[in-house]
Amino acid sequence: VVRTPESTMSAASLSLDCIIHLFSYLEVPDLLRAAQVNKAWNEAAETTFLWRNMCLKRWAFCNISVIPGMRSWKKYYLHRSNLESKMKSGQPSVDYTCKAIRGHNGVIHEMAYLSEKEHTFATGKVKSTVCTVSSDGTVRAWNIQEGKQIWSSPQQGFPLVGIITFPAFNLAATADTEGTIKLWHGTTGEELSTFSVSSIPSCMVAYTIKNNPFLMVGTEEGSLHTLAATDLSQILYKKLFQNCGIQLSLCSPNGQWILVCPGDAAFSPKVFNTYATQPEDDDLMLSSPLPIINYCRMMCWLPAESARIAILYKNEMFHIDSFDIVIEKSKYKKKITGSFSCRDIFHGPFTSCILLEK
Repeated sequence: VVRTPESTMSAASLSLDCIIHLFSYLEVPDLLRAAQVNKAWNEAAETTFLWRNMCLKRWAFCNISVIPGMRSWKKYYLHRSNLESKMKSGQPSVDYTCKAIRGHNGVIHEMAYLSEKEHTFATGKVKSTVCTVSSDGTVRAWNIQEGKQIWSSPQQGFPLVGIITFPAFNLAATADTEGTIKLWHGTTGEELSTFSVSSIPSCMVAYTIKNNPFLMVGTEEGSLHTLAATDLSQILYKKLFQNCGIQLSLCSPNGQWILVCPGDAAFSPKVFNTYATQPEDDDLMLSSPLPIINYCRMMCWLPAESARIAILYKNEMFHIDSFDIVIEKSKYKKKITGSFSCRDIFHGPFTSCILLEK
C-alpha cells in the first residue's frame, strides 16, 4: 500500500477537540506524560473538561469552589489522589500525624467537633477543635493538630455520656447519667446554663431555624424535649412512647424534619416537624407512624431530595425502605405523611452500613 501525503494524517494535523477526545481514554500517568510532548498536547492535557470528568468518575462528591486554594480540577485531582495514597500506605510521621489525647481519667464516651465543618483538606491550613466527655465527669476541648488540651470543666457529680456542639455559635451541650443537660462556652469552657430532663437522656440532636439554634433531647422513658440552645430554656415537651427509649436522626437537609425511632419494636417510628413548636401546631407536630414493622437499625436523610429518608431494619431479612416526608392538605386539615419511595431487600449479617444516594 502506497500512502500519499494527502492520505496520511499526522498527530500534528489533529484538531484540539480530537486530541482532547483521544486523551479522555488515557489514565492519569499517561496523560501527564502526554502533556510533555509538545505545546498542542500540553494544551489538550490541561483542559478542565478532562480533569473534571476524571474527578467525578473517581469521587461521588467534588466541589472545588468551596475549597480555598483549589483553582483547577487538575490540582484538585492530584492533591486528593495523593492524599488517598498516603492514607492507604499509612506510614506514621510520613503520610500522617498521630497525636494522643491525654488528660481524662476515665473512658471517653463521645466526642464532637467544635470547629466549623470546612473543606480545607487541600490547603493544609487546618485548625480543628474537638470536645470530649468522659466517665470522669469532665468535658474538655482539644487542639487536634497539636494534641493539646485547651480547657477542662470542673468535675461534675455524675459521668458525662453525651455531647453535641453548635460550631456557628461556639457552644457545646453535655448530658450526664442523671439527665442533667449543661451548656458550655466553646472558647473558655465556662458553664452557661443547666436543664434537667425527666429521665436519662438517650440521644441529642442539634438543628437551626432562621439562625436560631435548638437542641432536641430524647429520653429512655420515651419523652422528647426541645430546648433553645442559647440558654437551655424549654420550648416544647412531648411524651411520645410509653417507657421506651428514643433514637433521633439528624435533621433533614431542608431543616424541617427529624425521625424519631422507638427502642421497642412494638412501636413504629414517627417524623417530628421542627417548625411546630406551639400547642396549636399539634396536628403538624408528628406524622402518622411509618410502616416499619421492626426496630430501626440505621437511618439517614438522602441529599438528592430535601425530605427523603432511608431506614434500615430487619424482618427475617434486612430491608431498606425510603420515604418522602410531605405535608398533605385536605379541605379541613393538614397532616404529615411518609410517602413510600422504594424498598431494597438483602441478606446479612453485617456489622455496619453506609447509605449513599447517587
